[in-house]
Amino acid sequence: MPNVKSLLWVFLMVVIGGIAFAQNQPQPTGWVVEDDSVGVVQPPAIVAPQAQPATPAPPPKWAVAAMLSLDPKYAGGIVDVSASGGTPEPKQWIILARDTADQGVLHRITVAEGQVISDVPSVNLVESMRQRVVIAPQSVQVDSGDAYLVVEPIAAASGKIIGHVDYSLHQEASDAGSVWTLNCFDLDGVYIGKVNLLASTGNVLSSSGFKSVQGN
Repeated sequence: MPNVKSLLWVFLMVVIGGIAFAQNQPQPTGWVVEDDSVGVVQPPAIVAPQAQPATPAPPPKWAVAAMLSLDPKYAGGIVDVSASGGTPEPKQWIILARDTADQGVLHRITVAEGQVISDVPSVNLVESMRQRVVIAPQSVQVDSGDAYLVVEPIAAASGKIIGHVDYSLHQEASDAGSVWTLNCFDLDGVYIGKVNLLASTGNVLSSSGFKSVQGN
């Protein structure tokens, strides 16, 4: 019979052989974790609506701001907008508008810095009786300051420098657009020319006192 030492030796050899065998086997490169989220419905992400950029307000000294400053009773009743001494902004605007809440009585309204400073019924009988086409502020895409920027290079092309301008915004027919008329004066206050242009596009309709201008 084998003795105890022989049995221990055999047992030791078996253990050593098992360790060597285990070390020679390929080792796993990483653990695989099963995804237990299969079948779980995720709530949709809530995306906050982006705020639309606000429409910029017109410059307070320009014509459109003056038109928008009027009492709502004059909405749909503006028939003439004018100013003198614009450099390019005038000190005040004179607006003729019919009071839609009072039988269309014509009022003469003075606006400065975007604020109404005077509002009186027109005492000019001819002015009151004259039939004029209403000017919608939203149709005036070319504001007074923009009109000045159209006219200034026209004068420069004729070798003239504008000192100030007188503005007039009017509409002659319901199927025609509003028209800016800018009467131009030099630095000494001497009249040097006039330009008519569309208030919707800025296209030059006609001019006098300056070199021939092609409509743009």
